[in-house]
Amino acid sequence: MYLTVRNTRGNRYLLLMESVHVPGKRAPNKRVIKNFGNYDKLPEEIRRQYEDAKAKKELAKRLEQQARNSALSDALHADSQVNQPDVAVSSGNFNRAHALCYGHLALKDIWDKELGLKYKLNYLQKTETAITEWSLNDLLFYLCASKVISPDSYLGASENKSNFIYCPWNGIAQDNFYRSLDLVYEHRDSLIKHAVKTRNRGKKQEIRLAFFDCTNTWFETPYDDITWQTIRFTRQRREELLSEGRSAEEIEAYLSGDEFAEDLAEELNLRAEDVLRMRGKSKEGRFSQPIVTVALAIDQNGFPIDCKVFAGNVSEMKTISPMLESLRAKYDVKDVYFVADRGLNSTEGLDEISEKNLGYVVAQKVSSQKSKDRNVMLDLAGYRNCRLQEDGTFLTEDGDLRADAFRYKVCDFTKASYVENEDGELTKNGRLKRHKVSVSCKIIYTYSPERRARDLADLESQIAKANRAVSEGCLMGNACGTGWRALVKTAKEAAQNKNDKEMYRAQGLKQDVIEERKTIAGYSALVFAHPKTDAKAGTVQPPLNPLTDEQVLETYHKLVRIEDCFRVMKSTFSIRPVHVRLRERIIAHCTLCVLSLMLMRSLQEKLETAGVSMSSERISTALAQALAVPVPSKDGSIQAFLNLGLGEAFHSPIRTAKNRRQWEENEMLNHDDVWKVFESERTQTPHDTDLVLLAAGLRPLDLYCSMAELKRRLGIPNQPDADMIAPEVAHYHSMLKVTG
Repeated sequence: MYLTVRNTRGNRYLLLMESVHVPGKRAPNKRVIKNFGNYDKLPEEIRRQYEDAKAKKELAKRLEQQARNSALSDALHADSQVNQPDVAVSSGNFNRAHALCYGHLALKDIWDKELGLKYKLNYLQKTETAITEWSLNDLLFYLCASKVISPDSYLGASENKSNFIYCPWNGIAQDNFYRSLDLVYEHRDSLIKHAVKTRNRGKKQEIRLAFFDCTNTWFETPYDDITWQTIRFTRQRREELLSEGRSAEEIEAYLSGDEFAEDLAEELNLRAEDVLRMRGKSKEGRFSQPIVTVALAIDQNGFPIDCKVFAGNVSEMKTISPMLESLRAKYDVKDVYFVADRGLNSTEGLDEISEKNLGYVVAQKVSSQKSKDRNVMLDLAGYRNCRLQEDGTFLTEDGDLRADAFRYKVCDFTKASYVENEDGELTKNGRLKRHKVSVSCKIIYTYSPERRARDLADLESQIAKANRAVSEGCLMGNACGTGWRALVKTAKEAAQNKNDKEMYRAQGLKQDVIEERKTIAGYSALVFAHPKTDAKAGTVQPPLNPLTDEQVLETYHKLVRIEDCFRVMKSTFSIRPVHVRLRERIIAHCTLCVLSLMLMRSLQEKLETAGVSMSSERISTALAQALAVPVPSKDGSIQAFLNLGLGEAFHSPIRTAKNRRQWEENEMLNHDDVWKVFESERTQTPHDTDLVLLAAGLRPLDLYCSMAELKRRLGIPNQPDADMIAPEVAHYHSMLKVTG
């Protein structure tokens, strides 16, 4: 499908078009899928994306998905004018019958056996709680599975809990959804540890690499936690004084005085541990809203192994030490490499990692090197050619060096910087005293012709922006040391009055900076060190199986996996905005997102084993499309299901109509003929839902499926029929019994 703008009666309209191949015709038929209205009245963001070639393709994909979802919703709501009882489902109706999801059953075996969470949660419920009315395991599985399939707030999840085939959590009250978060917070470390160890034990593997990174997520609230604490304490003190019979003047005098300031400072100090939602450096540009920082660690296979949540104003550098301690406490990691991007590269942090005898691989910035290090990097002596193979490994090539191909070399390196003393001692100028920290390690320089081409193209773009600023005489401000602003020359060096803003007006380009960037274009660097193992008390030895130079390159090449984990958590799981406000429940929410990520990664591995490469978005969509409509019999009981998880192809116009899209307008073809054609094509090219079910060890459903056959194929054969559908949904369908 594609987007186009068409003129009609003097107005321009944005249309989503589709080209349909017609057998026997050379040219395809073009038809309008959806008209989005007057182009000039659409939001500016959509018009801007349409005018950009690259963004236009992404916009077309997004609008195509919205159109398909709308068409499916219209089909399911074909009889939406009929009055219906109040049923707690939201998946629509098909001839007044509600479609129920069965995609969560593809995740159940992973949760129960591969991660072992069923047995862990049942044990915790029995030994650590007095809960007997409902199952903690069933509820938490539902919350994690729903994040993979159709993420929602906890309030929304409680309202849609009967939307599934086999939903033992249906009878759990809404208050217990939030109560379960408190239990997750209390046992968060043991849950993650148990899941990781159970999986590694089953796959006979151990943690070799720990990829680490941070992100943040935001809240839809105008105040941070300290502001909220101040508001609540002020309100509380005002009410206390009113109850004591104090006058309004006395209360205002107290609230504006030193005594209240001291009381408030003491209160904030007592509640310092509760502070989590704070303003900080938001990666989504949500600077007006409080955020929290989420630190995540994954292993060499991209599987999550740990997660910690910090206040939004905590520096990423401050998250390294707690994360290392957490990894050591959970898994007793020793012969492990800590891998991170250059945003977490600090001498103090690397020194701390070295003190724990762990290894590390961290990106190093090449644009701010000392001249002697830069000369070493640019010197071709010591470089070796290397190429990336199809399996993701690097292979060093022998022979003469080819300067125009990918190359690398390893050198000794000392990373040093000054850090502030912890004792708080000040200098004569009133600043904290600092001391020098040095770390001896290795540095691996790489050069890539492809990277050089990208760097030079980016530089040309920055030069164009800088030239535009010079031609327009823009004021650059005090901070102009990065990006294209670093290329602009101003008169501030010669200014007598440093506060004169005219001295910061753009006058020209810094040719020396431009030439320097051209020189280092295509180069990058990593600093690394091998872990050390305790041989005897007080001595350390190198690891038994240290990474080779090529494996170090592979390690950092795989760091993109953790970025993909964050992308999945933010987009697929909708970790943001956070819909809970208590500190314990915020941390529990992030923990559940990590458990959901474990389910997703395990299912992706099963698909890869089956020879299918599928993104997390496709998996989520496939599970959400696993829908079946209960078919009531003459006596009102549910004995069969109509499977909707066949994909859009089954009901496409090319099979069911003559260039018509709406079901009520379709001139339907013979059903048996349509079904036979589709079944043959389904065998040759299975739909995503079928592929996911097969990878999970289940069998896809036919168009019509009996209750007994459905239970056998979806792996729930021992459950009574009465437990397969929520009682209120079963009661509603009993009123739709077949009459003929």
